[in-house]
Amino acid sequence: MIIPDWNIPPKAGGTFRLSRGKTWIGYTARGKGPPCIICPVPWGVSSHQWNTLLAMSDFLTLIFVDPRGTGISGPVFDKQEYGIPTLVDDLEAVRNALGISSWLVMGQSAGGFTALEYALAFPQAAEKLMVICSSPTGFFHKGTIRDKNHPRYPEVKENAEKFRREFTAENFRAYMRSVYVMDVQREGAKAEVDAMFASTDISIERYKYFATVELSRYNVLAKLPAIACPTLIIAGKHDIHVSPSHSETMRERIPNARYVLMERSGHFPWLDEPEKFTEVAKNFILGGETK
Repeated sequence: MIIPDWNIPPKAGGTFRLSRGKTWIGYTARGKGPPCIICPVPWGVSSHQWNTLLAMSDFLTLIFVDPRGTGISGPVFDKQEYGIPTLVDDLEAVRNALGISSWLVMGQSAGGFTALEYALAFPQAAEKLMVICSSPTGFFHKGTIRDKNHPRYPEVKENAEKFRREFTAENFRAYMRSVYVMDVQREGAKAEVDAMFASTDISIERYKYFATVELSRYNVLAKLPAIACPTLIIAGKHDIHVSPSHSETMRERIPNARYVLMERSGHFPWLDEPEKFTEVAKNFILGGETK
């Protein structure tokens, strides 16, 4: 283990509710080994949808926290509660409730936004940091399927227009299923991604806040040199949602960051290259070298 007290207290196994003012935060801890917070995406879905990461519970205690207004967490009373800063504060409250001195902080895609802001806000709590297929800024669409110059942009535009005509959770879910399956490289993983998005509840109000407020607010580029904990950055070579160039920028700006480009992966490298992803993550987390 990296530090002696990286142990989850017995009360942590299971599902819990933590009071936060007028609302509450729902979270689940599963697995064994060092504690790892799976940082939620802030755009409107439960963190428990990332059940495809459960293979890592063989060597980690995974902690899934639902953002306010999603999953098993309570309602939102003020729009600002949809923001990443509030989400970061809620994660820290969960850590304190569990009695964990520090934990591994992991975030993928927009969950990487949460992870980076958490590591910057609470550096003493981030023992190690993993950022997967993410960006240090909300302006990351150049070169992706949401870029008009991308060859698959017409497909995305057509699906997006259907969603915008009727701004409902059902149509948004259908849109997400269509665009994320496009990114999966391993044929067998397409069904896993489709099922993941087909079964999740979506907060349209949280998504609207993310799209109209958080994407323009979020920018930690200038702060990246302040990240002092060991950091692993993973990118998928074929990622059509977030260009690997953003991962390269993070590698350049975060002191001593390790960088791994998954050659046969898209936006979900733990599904496209599960054995390699697990090996890379486990080596980093348990103190070995990243290959």
